[in-house]
Amino acid sequence: MALAIKPILLGLNSKQITSQRKAKDLKTRFPHPRTACRSLLNRYDSRGIRTRTICKFSAGVSVASLGAKNEDVKVSSAADFTNSANTFEAGEMKIRIDITGAKTQAIYDNVFSELVAAAQPIPGFRRGKGGKTPNVSKHVLLHVIGSLKVRKQAIQRIINTSVAEYAEKEGLKLTEDLRVEQSFEELEATFEPGKEFSFDAIIQLKETDTKISR
Repeated sequence: MALAIKPILLGLNSKQITSQRKAKDLKTRFPHPRTACRSLLNRYDSRGIRTRTICKFSAGVSVASLGAKNEDVKVSSAADFTNSANTFEAGEMKIRIDITGAKTQAIYDNVFSELVAAAQPIPGFRRGKGGKTPNVSKHVLLHVIGSLKVRKQAIQRIINTSVAEYAEKEGLKLTEDLRVEQSFEELEATFEPGKEFSFDAIIQLKETDTKISR
């Protein structure tokens, strides 16, 4: 079911974020897709994550909250991110994150290796030292484990990791509720290890992170 939330100007009172530390154990939900504002600014950080503008407030905005007034959007710059951050009574923030191909490949490879290790010994192959089955091609391993399973877990980890790293960088504390605007089918269709990957998400800030900064 599609989200009913739209990036429109609702005129709510905003509160600039002042917060500490990072997000953990995000629970990702994948609704059906909807159209979102597109990017105006692209920037990668050293970990392969890039944030960019998704709403129409300013060309310098790379993270925009739902319902912000134009004059309420706060833009900050750092070596890793350029972003704006505002919170409201609901404590929701909408972000768009882009991940480099190198990052998607690394995470996919890690997930694949973990699933291969968990599947040992591989059925139908002679066990080697330590109970493992050596010299099994990646194609065969993907067939045994399931290519979709690997891709699904890789996508989930990419989303959770990148949002958690963004929250840590910005000093935000998040609840476990993470809503991804794209459906899993949409994300899976655009995901290719070694290629850039993007998603839009709505994160929920903890109440301690919504203090007014004067």
